[in-house]
Amino acid sequence: MGMNFYIQAIKQQSNATHPFRARTMSVGIWLLLATFTIGCSEPPQFAVNEVELLKLQYQQPANKASLNQDRAREVVDVLAALFGTPDDPRFPFLLGDSDPAHELIQLENLKKAAGPVSSDRQGEQRGLYREHCSQCHGVSGNGTGPTSAFLNPYPRDFRLGKFKFKSTKLGQPPTDEDLRRTLANGVPGSAMPSFRTLEGDELDALVDYVKYLTIRGRVENKLLSEVALLAPDEKLVDMDWRRAQSNFVADLQTTNSDGRRKQYDDQLSLIVEDVFFAEVDEWKRRQPTTVAEIPAWLTKPDAEFAQRVVDGRMLFSGKANCALCHGPTGMGDGQTENYDDWTNQWVKGANVDPRDSKQCAPFIEAGAFPPRPIRPRNLRLRVYRGGDRYADLFRRIANGIEGTGMPDATALSDAEIWSLVAYVLNLPYESLADANSTSAEAKKK
Repeated sequence: MGMNFYIQAIKQQSNATHPFRARTMSVGIWLLLATFTIGCSEPPQFAVNEVELLKLQYQQPANKASLNQDRAREVVDVLAALFGTPDDPRFPFLLGDSDPAHELIQLENLKKAAGPVSSDRQGEQRGLYREHCSQCHGVSGNGTGPTSAFLNPYPRDFRLGKFKFKSTKLGQPPTDEDLRRTLANGVPGSAMPSFRTLEGDELDALVDYVKYLTIRGRVENKLLSEVALLAPDEKLVDMDWRRAQSNFVADLQTTNSDGRRKQYDDQLSLIVEDVFFAEVDEWKRRQPTTVAEIPAWLTKPDAEFAQRVVDGRMLFSGKANCALCHGPTGMGDGQTENYDDWTNQWVKGANVDPRDSKQCAPFIEAGAFPPRPIRPRNLRLRVYRGGDRYADLFRRIANGIEGTGMPDATALSDAEIWSLVAYVLNLPYESLADANSTSAEAKKK
């Protein structure tokens, strides 16, 4: 199954080949201790991603026997070993403040955000996520909190690892500043409020906790896919052996004659090496895109601004093809039959017709929400969910919007993107006749 992580990994890996894989010999002991402490009590557990499990059953009907609740429980046990529980979160920092993983998430932030709402003797708040976020996003970060079914759009399921409003390119996670800005500003036009009144360290804790839920959720999805490929008698990790140990700490120095401890350690180590570190790498590589210098004409309504609005109007209906979804007048009445990625991940993944209630029923029973077509933004309302700064609007056009049908604008120059920004800003004041006239003209070309 692979090399013994706590004895061999450090001898065979170096910082030069992978900065996250150079660890001390205590790493394996940490992993084992972490897994055994969860057997001492029954804290609240993260919900199984049953929608993903059902999707895999649809995709691989021949392996349906291997994709049952018992197999899902194997995945949950592995996740508990690595990430802990909603009351006692962990992150495979392993050991030591010098561990590079600490640059991504601070364990103290997780402790501050997790657990029930409370405060310590110094008045420091705990349970921040449950206090401010779980009502909509759910304790597991799956977007199914108690208020979620009544909201439109539905609250975000962090486990898919996609965030709409960010400064990075499509396919990259958001920066910490992106997440912090969304928390501070909220999302206008949705149920996501502003948390600007929270202290800076509280916002930092929530940012880290969202990253934690996202990485945990993506690891879960990958492990469910791995389980789907196993034979019915194969195990992802030998968790039965772990449960059988009555006094693991005292047994650490003893010899395991049947080799099951080594097998367990190797199996868990491979997951850390091949799955967890892959997710950490994605977050470590994220980089905000550069915003072109804001042109002087954009800030003053002179003749050049007026001409740029005309240019932007032509791009909107022509080369940029914004009218396809937003409609010829920018009222959001163009293509209205698309679904976002949070719906498509099971609708398309399981080849389900989102308009057929009978086909959707098993997934809704498993925890999915009834499919709703995504609504393109009515740009005439001057409500910009991702922010109304010039840089925000530039990036929404240049980078696209993750998880939606909004593509990036790789075919447009910076000057053309700024012209589109000018047109979008001017749209609330433009007559419908002007927009329709330009749309007709663009179609002729």
